Amino acid sequence: MYVDTLILQLQSIGIGCKIGGKYCGIFVYCDDIFLLSCSRTGLQAMVNICEKWAKSHGMKFSTNPDIKKSKTKCIIFSQKKSDRQNVKHIMLNGTPLPYVESCKHLGMNLSCDNSLDKDCDIKRGKFIGKVHSLTQELYFASSDVQLKLLNIYCMSFFGSNCWDLFSNNCDRFYKAWNISCRIIFKVSNLTHRYLIEPLTEYLHPKVIMSSRFIKFHDSLLNCNKPLLRILSNLNKSNLKTVYGTNLFKIAKLCNVKIEELDSNIVNKYRHCTIRGSAQVIICSAKFSK
Repeated sequence: MYVDTLILQLQSIGIGCKIGGKYCGIFVYCDDIFLLSCSRTGLQAMVNICEKWAKSHGMKFSTNPDIKKSKTKCIIFSQKKSDRQNVKHIMLNGTPLPYVESCKHLGMNLSCDNSLDKDCDIKRGKFIGKVHSLTQELYFASSDVQLKLLNIYCMSFFGSNCWDLFSNNCDRFYKAWNISCRIIFKVSNLTHRYLIEPLTEYLHPKVIMSSRFIKFHDSLLNCNKPLLRILSNLNKSNLKTVYGTNLFKIAKLCNVKIEELDSNIVNKYRHCTIRGSAQVIICSAKFSK
């Protein structure tokens, strides 16, 4: 409520990004303010407005030429490295704001190349750390108990709705889960990944993330905020976006149309479809357990 006047001021002037006729130049969550502009000139104008607003309210945005000390930073989103070079600094309170390759916003690590690969890698590292802590602290517990605790405390995957669920980075995340299950069940490292899901009797992370993504998609389509509905409708059939690609590939795996997707259909999908003699191997593995 306190910064609402700043939001309204930027909206009324209209400087910043617009999509589908809707203004999306400023996003605010508590004291985290994110400004979006298609040009450096536009961003400088927005920052000037913020600076004047802060002075009129007895406030000052944190700035420092040292990247580590500055709470206010700039990032240029472009897959071309040349677009991110030799760009004049944005000035705030007479101080040049540093350009960064990545920044953290609401728990997500945003990269200048428009990907969330770094965020996925960081979350994978945290997942591995949690699994090692769990297995060390509860080494005496049965495999079933350890696996249940893993699924309760280590499978939140915050931010995975925005990841490319079929990227190499996510594949490494899935492999980390497979390895964790092998460790917990004390089976050979050579155990085929196709056997891990039926052996644990838990859904594979790829299935879980896909199901959550479909719920996320449905919530955006039915959101009471027009901008989010516009963005989801624009991207759902655009295969140049991660959002559209995830929808297309999940629908293809489940052998249904995108419009027919729901979390129940996705939950029936198995990460690895195994037919023929391999089914006998799965049954014997479960029996021996």
